[in-house]
Amino acid sequence: MKPMSAWFWALFVLFLSRGLLVATWSTQGPEIRDALALDLPTMGWYAACLSLGSITGVLTAEHLVGRFGSRFVSSLSYSLLGLGLAFLGLNLFWENSPASFVVTFLIGVPLGLADFDNNLEASTINRLSEKNRVPLLHGGYSLGVLVGAAMVGVALSWGIDITPDFVAVGLIVLGVGVIASRFIGKDNGKLVSSTGQASDSIKIPMSEILREPRTRRIALIGIAFVFSESTGVIWLPIALVQQGFSPALAAFGYTIFGLGFMVMRFVGGPIADALGRQRVIIYSAILSCVGIVIFIASPVLGIPLVGAALWGIGNSIGVAMCVAALGDDPVRVNTRMTCFWIAAYAANLSVGPVLGTLSNLGGLVLTFTVPIVLFIAAALVSSSVSESHPESYAVKSD
Repeated sequence: MKPMSAWFWALFVLFLSRGLLVATWSTQGPEIRDALALDLPTMGWYAACLSLGSITGVLTAEHLVGRFGSRFVSSLSYSLLGLGLAFLGLNLFWENSPASFVVTFLIGVPLGLADFDNNLEASTINRLSEKNRVPLLHGGYSLGVLVGAAMVGVALSWGIDITPDFVAVGLIVLGVGVIASRFIGKDNGKLVSSTGQASDSIKIPMSEILREPRTRRIALIGIAFVFSESTGVIWLPIALVQQGFSPALAAFGYTIFGLGFMVMRFVGGPIADALGRQRVIIYSAILSCVGIVIFIASPVLGIPLVGAALWGIGNSIGVAMCVAALGDDPVRVNTRMTCFWIAAYAANLSVGPVLGTLSNLGGLVLTFTVPIVLFIAAALVSSSVSESHPESYAVKSD
């Protein structure tokens, strides 16, 4: 087993690198659209390629990690991520639309692999340290997103084209990812027989995991927080502009939303240690709902930034509590994590179509009602993440 401190901070760097890459790609969306001459509907399909690739990566992650271990999968994932972003930059220079769609899908595959693998390692660190360490690790991702967005801003202000930007960031992610992956234990994440010595985990059929009420409820909590986060990312700036606020304020509102995530993730571990995971879910759901309501009422209250901040703070560490809870039982964590991330990515993929349809039917209020309803459901099943829940460890199959 690698020393806990080196292992933890290496994993923090991996989360940060992934946030850096995602922010670089997403912030350059307008440049990608212009380089490939895509209209808005086609741009929507292009963006979906990354999500579809990520789901594919999650579906294959348990098998790959179980066979080859987290260190190998992490090193492979970040190598492919870096090379993929660099190659996408070249395709944009060549203005090759079909290849760019394919490459973006292929970037999504290692992105899903890395997401699964990093969170599996985070849950193990959380269990072994007996403290809530996942929020700070997720804070690394948020920090990477902010750094990546700032770097894109600098690149655009300096007149640096998208191709050298993507190539440079891709090479950084590749190098940093491979080095940091070396600090993950060689046998971490491997699945063995019940008498094996390399790992505590054994292969558990997905059908058996799906029969666990606790795992299904944790997945519901994850769906609520992921759906709400994606709602903010996609719709917060658009909603502010529709309400009559300036584009500059809309962009600043999105920044405040992201800062709420990062700050809370950096301080959320000790808070979760003091309150317990169940109370964190309840209080987070309440705070997010208050923030969303204030945001919806911005034309009347006139304090949209307060709503955005509360929404971001409340939304920030719910997924971390789910990851920590899934890792309580080292025997079943791999398959439970697969179930959880499939649900999370499906929720993320559904945000655009679901909210787009609702916005046409009932406007802004109906659109933002969806995450509120999901948060209420999450609060009602919050006991499933409790440290003392009777199903935290292996349960008998029916």
